[in-house]
Amino acid sequence: MRRRFSLRLRPRLRLLTIRMKRVSIETMLNDVKTYVRKNIRRVLLSGSVSVALGMCYLFLKLTALPSPKVVPYSDLIANLQNGSVTKVLIEEGSRRIYYNTNLQSEEAGTQKSNGEAMPISLPNEDEASKVESDVGTRSVTPQSFNILKKSSKARASIPEWQYGTRKVDHDEKFLLSLMRDKGTSYSSAPQSLLMSMRSILITVLTLWIPLIPLMWLLYRQLSAANSPAKKRQRDTEVVGFDDVEGVDSAKVELMEIVSCLQGAINYQKLGAKLPRGVLLVGPPGTGKTLLARAVAGEAGVPFFTVSASEFVEMFVGRGAARIRDLFLVARKSSPSIIFIDELDAVGGKRGRSFNDERDQTLNQLLTEMDGFESDMKVVVIAATNRPEALDPALCRPGRFSRKVYVGEPDEEGRRKILAVHLRYVPLEEDMNLICDLVASLTPGFVGADLANIVNEAALLAARRGGEIVTRDDIMEAIERAKFGINDKQLRPSTIGKELGKLFPWMPSLARKSDTRTEGFQDPLGYQTLS
Repeated sequence: MRRRFSLRLRPRLRLLTIRMKRVSIETMLNDVKTYVRKNIRRVLLSGSVSVALGMCYLFLKLTALPSPKVVPYSDLIANLQNGSVTKVLIEEGSRRIYYNTNLQSEEAGTQKSNGEAMPISLPNEDEASKVESDVGTRSVTPQSFNILKKSSKARASIPEWQYGTRKVDHDEKFLLSLMRDKGTSYSSAPQSLLMSMRSILITVLTLWIPLIPLMWLLYRQLSAANSPAKKRQRDTEVVGFDDVEGVDSAKVELMEIVSCLQGAINYQKLGAKLPRGVLLVGPPGTGKTLLARAVAGEAGVPFFTVSASEFVEMFVGRGAARIRDLFLVARKSSPSIIFIDELDAVGGKRGRSFNDERDQTLNQLLTEMDGFESDMKVVVIAATNRPEALDPALCRPGRFSRKVYVGEPDEEGRRKILAVHLRYVPLEEDMNLICDLVASLTPGFVGADLANIVNEAALLAARRGGEIVTRDDIMEAIERAKFGINDKQLRPSTIGKELGKLFPWMPSLARKSDTRTEGFQDPLGYQTLS
């Protein structure tokens, strides 16, 4: 075992010594300086906390008094009856009683009378010279430290009270009569200011400081200002309606709402009201969130984004408070738009479960969207792919007045979507030809699938070290999206048949598909080498 341990430890020690040799003091100081500059607030906070804790420890150390011996209340009564108690102090505001006896002084006197004289040793000449040489060093030491040390030693060695106990309730009359009969001197005094400060400080250090992180977490959960809504900021990557294709009807509806908010359409002259909410419904990947991003880029009004799952909290009532805070901020900056993604997380039908938190959050959302305060210029746009799970009260007119279906694009829509995604991709052939080819080969694909195909083709081109994306890369990306990766038995036959049916006048495609299928001699996939 020792040999194995030494064999494992030696290379690690060598590596550690090599690293220690490379480390210099200047680089360490520079690293410390850069860290302090970057985290100046944390350093100041940690330094102030450490200084405060050190001052508290120093205060407790300097004000430490010797505690009296704690004895039962019956010992006090017995000593009073024996007449050995000399002085009693009853502390006001507490049940503590301190007293002194003459038993220890008598025992000490008997020990001195019975004991022998201790021999006294006189210092010789060498010791006297050592003492003379140490005088200079003693004068160098600060006198305040010596005085502090002497005072702490004196406090720690001589207790003011010998014994301490706690009195029994409803026994004050008997105790006072006993002390009067025996002639014992007694008095009462409040607790000293120093001891009260010590007790408060000890309580704070032992109880409140460990609870501060928990209280901070509770404050973050329960504070009304902790809203999950994020105000959309203007950045360099702005998405507009020109970047959304294939969902023309949904785009027209949202463009109309944006025009109403901007004041381009005077709908009030005709007695119309601004729609309260627009519900975007459709399968995943069709571009519902992209439409909301386009609205945020084109609106020119404050836009707040939030996910419905962020309203569901562990504490009952917190989701409703967050809804109130969200709409309060939106009203202050009206006209504004609120986008709630995945509405079915909070807008499900009530009564199906015992989750009171979700029901209260939904009730607050219903009240905010169509309550007594009807004159508000706040439009709510929500997206979901499960409209059947929503509560009927949420989907009624007046709350979500418009329900826009964002479905799968047709071939023309796929062609437009591909033109948007291939805008900044260098291609070997004409972009229109590639868009027609991919759109015809991908029926049933949505916008997210087409974006994935374009990205996968670019990655394949980068893998082979090319500077442009070729048709073979796009075909490989389509095969990956349809059949997965490394599915070699299905890809050549299916893609070759589809290409042969669609483009019979292109012999290059048929030749490529034939050469790819020639290598497959049997179902096991063995290839012949020529």
